[in-house]
Amino acid sequence: MSRDVLEHLIWSLNQSFQEKKEHSLIQNLSSVTTDDLDEVVPGGGRTMRDLIVHCAAVKYMHANHAFGDASATFWNTWEGEEPVSEASFEDLLEWLEAGHEQVIESVKALSADSELDALRPTYWGEQWQTRRILDAIAVHDVYHAGEINHLRALIHQVH
Repeated sequence: MSRDVLEHLIWSLNQSFQEKKEHSLIQNLSSVTTDDLDEVVPGGGRTMRDLIVHCAAVKYMHANHAFGDASATFWNTWEGEEPVSEASFEDLLEWLEAGHEQVIESVKALSADSELDALRPTYWGEQWQTRRILDAIAVHDVYHAGEINHLRALIHQVH
């Protein structure tokens, strides 16, 4: 029973999340400051906090629905002591990293590459092949890394 593709997907998920210096989610968050967290740029709508919350919640929901009991919603993934709107930057990053680790541990628990063809539930109710869900997670990280990069540039241009 081969796990070659699973191991490649773990590598790819880690690249998208933190390893790829120029494109990963964590690398793009590395130069964000606490002062940037709740800044709304003129004409903008989402803050860095909004993006971190979105990315973390989606990771938890993907992992929970595809590999768990499908109980996670956008509103119950945060377990911090204070409301997510008041959480520190460090606590938000820990939550995001823990969500990523849940995804990675779920992939590590798969027994063979053949499980990538299995249909699993998405958090919006469709059934997708496991490989497609994992690809969506990796692409989601890179997409929002770019959004964070652009938002950070706009914030620092304003000041």
